[in-house]
Amino acid sequence: MKPTKVLIGSENRVKIESTRQSFSKFFSPLEIYGLSVDSGVSAQPFNQDTFVGAKNRAEHAKRINNEQHLNANFFVGIEGGVLQLHNRWFQFTVIHILDQQHRESVGTSGLYELPNWIVEKLWAGIELGHIIDELTGDFNTKEKQSASGFFTKGAIDRLQNYTQAVTFALIPFLQDSLYFRS
Repeated sequence: MKPTKVLIGSENRVKIESTRQSFSKFFSPLEIYGLSVDSGVSAQPFNQDTFVGAKNRAEHAKRINNEQHLNANFFVGIEGGVLQLHNRWFQFTVIHILDQQHRESVGTSGLYELPNWIVEKLWAGIELGHIIDELTGDFNTKEKQSASGFFTKGAIDRLQNYTQAVTFALIPFLQDSLYFRS
């Protein structure tokens, strides 16, 4: 049986592993590859830019696939950002998935509120991952527990958060007769 091939618009190991864990629930055999692409948005996107960054990552992965004839089936963009709702700021992650048939879907992680002083640093141009590194005294926490792991005291790390979000983004492909009607 020919494997389902997935290209991710990132070389971040947590993004790759979360995609592997999610897709492997529904597709077997499976091949996952991470590609270095530009999100086209700031390192710390806000609001709509988070959705734009995820879509750009998926589209860049698809473009590389087409240029290099990699024969992938799905293209995934994952972008973490900050969203304002009801005068509060929340961290969230957007997943954008494209397939070879030009169909697309979007899913998100859950939202969790950020302290105002952190949001002020984000607006000043400091990426959330760097703030969490400073708070924990660790390095590159975005490839480990990340902000969600820090704030939940390890109950929900970045891998768990992203795996659930990728699964939510897969729903239209799992229920294609409901979402992609002609």
